[in-house]
Parts: sequence; structure tokens; C-alpha cells
Amino acid sequence: MSETELLSEIHLLPDRVINQIAAGEVVQRPSSVLKELLENSVDAGASSIKVSIRDAGRTLIEVMDNGKGIRAAQATKALLRHATSKITDWEDLSRLITYGFRGEALASIAAVSQMELASRHIEEAHGFVLLCDGGLVREQREIAHTVGTRISVRSLFYNVPARRNFLKKDETEFRNLEDEFIRLALAKPELHLELQHQDKVLHVLKPANLKQRIHQLLGRAFADALVPVEEQTQLVGIQGFVAKPSACRKTRYAQYLFVNGRYFRDSYLQHALSSAMEGILPPQHYPAYILNLEVDSSKMDVNVHPSKIEVKFEEDKGIYAILKAAVRRSLGQFQLMPSLDFEKEPLPDAWGIAPGAPSQIQPPQVQWNPRYNPFEAESGRPRASADPATYWNAQTVWRASADSDAWQASDKFLTDDQTWEDDGRILGGHWAVFMSDRHLYIVNIPALHGILKTERLLKDLDGIFRPTSTGLKLQTQEWTLPQDTDLQELRSCALSLGVELEAMLPQSEAQVIGIPTGSSWAEVSDLLDYLSSSLSQGHAPERSEILGYLARRRGTASIPALFDESIPKQISLVLRQRIREALPLLGPDGRSVWKLVHPQSFFGPNLNP
Repeated sequence: MSETELLSEIHLLPDRVINQIAAGEVVQRPSSVLKELLENSVDAGASSIKVSIRDAGRTLIEVMDNGKGIRAAQATKALLRHATSKITDWEDLSRLITYGFRGEALASIAAVSQMELASRHIEEAHGFVLLCDGGLVREQREIAHTVGTRISVRSLFYNVPARRNFLKKDETEFRNLEDEFIRLALAKPELHLELQHQDKVLHVLKPANLKQRIHQLLGRAFADALVPVEEQTQLVGIQGFVAKPSACRKTRYAQYLFVNGRYFRDSYLQHALSSAMEGILPPQHYPAYILNLEVDSSKMDVNVHPSKIEVKFEEDKGIYAILKAAVRRSLGQFQLMPSLDFEKEPLPDAWGIAPGAPSQIQPPQVQWNPRYNPFEAESGRPRASADPATYWNAQTVWRASADSDAWQASDKFLTDDQTWEDDGRILGGHWAVFMSDRHLYIVNIPALHGILKTERLLKDLDGIFRPTSTGLKLQTQEWTLPQDTDLQELRSCALSLGVELEAMLPQSEAQVIGIPTGSSWAEVSDLLDYLSSSLSQGHAPERSEILGYLARRRGTASIPALFDESIPKQISLVLRQRIREALPLLGPDGRSVWKLVHPQSFFGPNLNP
């Protein structure tokens, strides 16, 4: 049969091919397998779940629970597509109380792996084990087994090499596996949960309340920086915590949103949380939160994404408004943002007018002196002997730089004209004015001082953040790795700056064992956030970029004054030195710190010097 004839024939696909195609939607990576198996255990009523992983899920993903188990007579049926015990009719979708409902997970997983299913139902005396290879049942036999289920998924994607080749590094895949474990642990703090990787125990979580579970998973420092959020309305109930701004990071760390105990993502509601903390979050930081929404299951649809991580709400705008208001109120109660108490404080008077006082308002009275002459002194005599520098309002002249006739923007004039007088004038505390034979120079004193302080700060930072061969201050601190961060690449970059990192368990954590002398842990933590954010975007920052970032974060307030801003002669000497050494006279914004004024530009070309 030719290729054309084959393409023209319509035929049914074999069940094995159908299951492998369906697996492409349900089983995208090892973490997808773990998610489905964990949800099945919870739906089975388990109070204890143990997870074992090998080689980031490539070799083994095993989930064992103490749920009610599967009847031996229904074992093979459990591996069929669209076989489920959770719904029987379409209307059941509108009142779901379980995680799963489609009946596709086990069939899809079995189609792309070598799976072993062992279980014992609570009403049966013996258990069974079922061996499945690439979707085909090889063997089923009776065994002794405790009540509950154990599912072992081995050699994931062994029969789909293309899918296996697209898996990421083991560190990344395991981090995704651990994320799924953490999401369930936060959604169900009442469960006993264990996680092992390479036969090493990473988590043993005893039943607890949500605050204690957060402490177990995310650390005490983060748990202590949480603010409780609780709101109950007819539309939605909200329970959980948001982090104080001091605990928020430049990465989307600790952002967990649940609805009826089910983890989901929703950019619209994430915006509500970001806008609720607007004005109190540091720049380029993201809010951190663990919140559960209680919504009537008939008012939402969880069947909009193959992995069930998206939810569609009927009243999403109302939930947005309630969520934003609840978070703002909780932050206000802890004095983390300004709030008005309308019960204790009277409302401000409109337009500042006291009640019953409109008749007291008088139109403004304008007064002026018709004899005033700006070119005469108070005695009425001309100011012929006055210092010419006092005729200039330095700030006004400075801002007139748009007039190309009034300004010359090249340092050439300052370099060539060495005839200016060192004894200038200080105007307004911010401007120094110097005069030469034919020109007037105005210097922005704070900008000039800022250049010198920034150079001194960069020099100090360059001496502090050096490789760890010298000046290492031992200090042990735990630091949570953001998602998609390559620890080895980050460690190499940090080591060149005098910061020593080492991996620890779980693999989403790192331990800082040394920081440069002269730095602080807060500064190093901020530096690591910056490096991981840049590296995750594929950009390895140069040393000059890193030092510039540190300088902006530290600021120049700690740098002592480098000259007396009230003495014109010292300012003039600084200018002459920088000209002699060919050092820049440009501020951080790229604008020159001095301006050259031609008096002819203001008084006309016929002005005699």
C-alpha cells in the first residue's frame, strides 16, 4: 500500500498508541507523574504518604500510602482510560471534592513506563501486585500487603526516547518533583508525608497546622515573617498568610495559591496580590504568600487544563476585589501600610473649609511695589560695584541647558581655559560659580561629590568582593535557590566574589559557608538574588555590572566627605586634578557636572568685556 493510499484510509488507533498520545498531555515530566500519584493517594483517604525518588524520577518514582486501597477484581480496570471511581455523570463535575476525576492518569503513566501496582483494599484479606510494561499487563498475582497502595513507576519514557531526551538536568527535574511534594504538603498540612531521594531522607513532615507546616518546609525565619489573612464572604473564603515586605525576594519565591485545597496558577489573582502590596514592596520584588480560597465548586471550572493547574471562576472580578482588600486589611492591622480608621478619626473637611464658614472666605489680595527696580540697590543707587557673579541665579541658568547658544557641552573649554579663578562663589549651598577672563563656570557640587564618592565606593567594593583566597569571613547561612537556577554556575560566579556556596538537602536549598570580610549577610543574600536572576535569564553579569549593582544597593552615605563643599578653592582644585588626570566629569546619568556660560548669549554679542 502506497503512502498516499495509507493517508487516505481512516482507521482506529490501537489503545496502546492512544494511551501514549494521551500521556503527552498528562505526563509531561517526572513531576507530572508524582502529582497524579499524590492526588490519587489523597483521594483514597490516605493519612500517610511516602515518596521515593531515584535519578530525579528517570529511574524510579514510588508512592506508598495507607488509603483504602484497590480491590483486586478492579486492578486491570484501573489502568483503562476514562476509568474512575470519582464521578459517574456530567453533573458530578460541578460538585467535585476530589483532585482527580478524568481517569486518565494511571493509563497514561503505564503507557510510557514500567509500572508496578500493589494494593490491598480495606475490606479484603489479601493484596495483589500487577506488573505493566508500556501499557500492557504482564502479570497479576496475590500477595501479602498492608491496607493501602504502592505504585512504582520505573524507566519513565523508556519507550519514547524523544520525550526522554527532552528532560532537563537532574537538579532541575528533582526541583520540580520537590515543588509538587511541597505544594501538596502545604495544601494538606494534616497529612504525614515523607520524601526520599537516592535513598536519603529529605523530608519527614508530621501532621501540623499550616503555620507549623510552613516552618517545616520554608524555614523559621520565613514563618516568623508571615501575616495571617482571613476573610469570609458569600462569594469566597480566604485563609492563609502573606509575607512581610522584608521577607519578599526578587524571585517568585513562596507563591502558593490554592482553591479548595487544590494548587492552581492565576495571573489575574496574582496581580491582585501584587497591587495589594503596592507601595510597600521594595523595587523589583515579588509578594510571597500561602493562601487557600474556598469557593463553591459549582461556581468554578477546574477542567480547563490537562494538568488541572488552571481554574476558571464565574465571579473572578469579585474574588479579585475581595482578595486584594483582605490582604491590604491584614497588612494594615500589622501596621505595614497606612490605613484610615473612619470610626476613630473624623473625615477631613472638603476643600479645607470648615462647616458654616463660607462667608469668611476672602478673595486673595495681591500686593506689589510699583517703584521696584531689580537693577537698583535698596538705597536706589545702581549696583555698579557689585560682584558680577551675584547677577546670576545659578539654578535657573543650569536648567537653561536647552539653549544651545548659552552652553558649550564639551570639556574642551574647561581643559583649554585654565584662567578661571579658584576663589569663586557658593550659591544656595549647591552651586559653585567660577569666573575666567571671558567665561563663567557653574559646578553642580552634589553631583561632583557624588562622582568622587561613587568611585571611592566602587574601589572599596572591588577590594571586598575578591576571590576567597583572602579575607574570608566564615558564616553559615541557609539560602533558598530560586527556580531554574543552576547551582554550579551560581557557585562559580559567587566564588569569584568571595562568597562560598555548597549544596545541601533538599536540593532547593544551598548553604553559604563564607562571605567576604567587610560585607554583611543581608548584602550577600541580595547579591545572590541578583546573580541567580541574571543567570536564569541567560546573562552572566560582568564584574563591573556586579560592582555597580552593589554600589547602588549600598549607597554612598557611608563614604565620608572628600572635600569641603563650602570652600570654592577645594572644589576648583578637584576640577583641575580631574582635568589633569583625564578623569570623567560626568555623573551617573551621563550629564556633565559643570556648565560653561557665555555672557554674550544673555546680553548680546555687542557686550563689551
